[in-house]
Amino acid sequence: MKKILAFIVIAITCAFTNPPKELQLHYVFKKGETFEWSQTAMVTQHITVAGQEQNVETGIKGTTLMKTIEVSGANAKFEIEYLNISMKLKSGMGDQLMDSEGDTSNVFNKIMRSMKGKKFQFTLSKYGLVESVDNIENLWSGMAKLTQDPQAAQMKGAMERSFGKNAFKRSIESSLVYYPEEKVKAGSTWKHNVVGGSELPLQTANNWKLESVTEPTAVVISDGEITTTDTTKVIPMMGAFKATANLKGRQVIKSTISTSHGWPQTCKSYSEIKGKMILLAGGQIPEDMPMQMEITTEAEYTITKK
Repeated sequence: MKKILAFIVIAITCAFTNPPKELQLHYVFKKGETFEWSQTAMVTQHITVAGQEQNVETGIKGTTLMKTIEVSGANAKFEIEYLNISMKLKSGMGDQLMDSEGDTSNVFNKIMRSMKGKKFQFTLSKYGLVESVDNIENLWSGMAKLTQDPQAAQMKGAMERSFGKNAFKRSIESSLVYYPEEKVKAGSTWKHNVVGGSELPLQTANNWKLESVTEPTAVVISDGEITTTDTTKVIPMMGAFKATANLKGRQVIKSTISTSHGWPQTCKSYSEIKGKMILLAGGQIPEDMPMQMEITTEAEYTITKK
């Protein structure tokens, strides 16, 4: 009798328990909407070459303003500009701060400030893919008069690599959640591959999951595997050096999103990459030189509708 009663209780409980709600997640676009996008990141590199070890830390902070200027079908075009941006380098050679809000007697601060307010555009699909990046060269338009300084000229090249078209595309797609075309519910999983935005031939195979739903928000996570797609590709480095790479690692992302319009409110990510780069013979390097690399990146983003 007790067993029968227990089964009855379970049956009644199940009858009154709602199944997980299915959601059609995607980005909702409205012309004229404006977003403020704040981000911080810390990149730590541990390098071992020719028996010598070196640690380099790079801290990046920035705020951008993003406005929806066109909506067409499943895509939208955005105009974006930096409101402020800074980069702090810490290495065995000392510390260096480059800040758009810093003292303009410092040429590196001038370079950062010259990037402020320089508008460019990108097109985003409702699933979170960057379809195109346009006019990003405008970021460097204010640097022309600064490149007479040799240090500034070298830094301009570094800025173009760090903030250029491919790097920007990668940054946006890493910050946003990629959504599947199918409806999902709590516990649903899907996959998506992202190609690296730097000269390094890296790919991240993301395994996404809708972890929980508490409307009007939900939590989406990703556990991605990072691999090198071409270990023979010659990669240009600073100082005219060239290299090949064989790296692998992992990236974890956790985002709190709006269930009504798809935009993340907050996002945190962590990645670690390990492996070997080989500096190729040439110039000051008489023979190929292996270099062990360990790179970790911690980043946090906040996106606010204005």
